[in-house]
Amino acid sequence: MVEDASASGGTMVEDESASGGTMVEDESASGGGELRAGSIAGIQVAAVVLGSVVLALLGRGSLASLAAGAAFMQASFLLQRFAVRSAFQPGRSPGVAIGLIQLKLVLILGLLYVGLTTSLLGPASFAAGATTLPMAIVIDVCYFDWSRRRAKKSPNP
Repeated sequence: MVEDASASGGTMVEDESASGGTMVEDESASGGGELRAGSIAGIQVAAVVLGSVVLALLGRGSLASLAAGAAFMQASFLLQRFAVRSAFQPGRSPGVAIGLIQLKLVLILGLLYVGLTTSLLGPASFAAGATTLPMAIVIDVCYFDWSRRRAKKSPNP
């Protein structure tokens, strides 16, 4: 069974090997698979190191706030990823996914409390650290995924 998935730009294909025939996105039609958390984390670490060097050279900003922003976004990303993966596994109760989303909410509320009641976080440095995750995702999807697909299509001499 093939359906048009116009929202994602790919096609949905029924996977008969899984119990109950689950719907999975066809990678060949959409041009990519799921996000690779390890690759994204590596790019994010490189961006934080580069940002730390820039902050040190400028003598402005807070290295701890930069790292805290990046760590917060990475933790939020991983909790969301585990929650979604848990929710869509056949035969699993939604309790684990709900618990992970609640943990993510506690993380956000804790950050909000620390940010509003103390002066431990430098807002500009924290924001710069937080932007490393979306930047890492864009780099991974737009460049590394593109180069992997291109390498697969080109004939090896």
